[in-house]
Amino acid sequence: MLKRLGWRLRDMRTVSRLILGADEQAHMMGERESGAEHFLLSALNLPDGTARRVFDRIGIDPEKFKSAIKKQYSDALSSIGVDAAFLEEEPETVTSKQILHHSKPSGQAVMKELYSLKKHDKDRPLLGAHIVAVIAKMKHGVVARAFKTLCIDQETILSAVQKELDS
Repeated sequence: MLKRLGWRLRDMRTVSRLILGADEQAHMMGERESGAEHFLLSALNLPDGTARRVFDRIGIDPEKFKSAIKKQYSDALSSIGVDAAFLEEEPETVTSKQILHHSKPSGQAVMKELYSLKKHDKDRPLLGAHIVAVIAKMKHGVVARAFKTLCIDQETILSAVQKELDS
């Protein structure tokens, strides 16, 4: 009982760090709201280190992943005839004075799935690897296309997550 209470407090700190980090990642990329890609980048910086170790297990460099995300935006613009050369420039950091957190639908889906995961898995604290698993299960969106660009399939990611959680 006491152990679970401790995990709940830890989970609350993890979620807080995750959201703040996702917002920071979005703002650094010139976006006002965070999406699943920003939550994944944030998870890579969580203190437990499990998300980063999952990436290490499958040989993904976080900077290459970030480049793959940017490629998704440039490809999307190119597909509708917009020259995406301006994406090569570093975007202006967005500053936000929001008090409440707002995220894109993909970011909202991440948070809903994490909540569902924790309702069913009460035997360990929320870890960065859990966040990687939730996002890797998303079949559509920027992250799914970024993984595809890096030739990493969902099964490989989920297998690496499981190995990390078991270790």
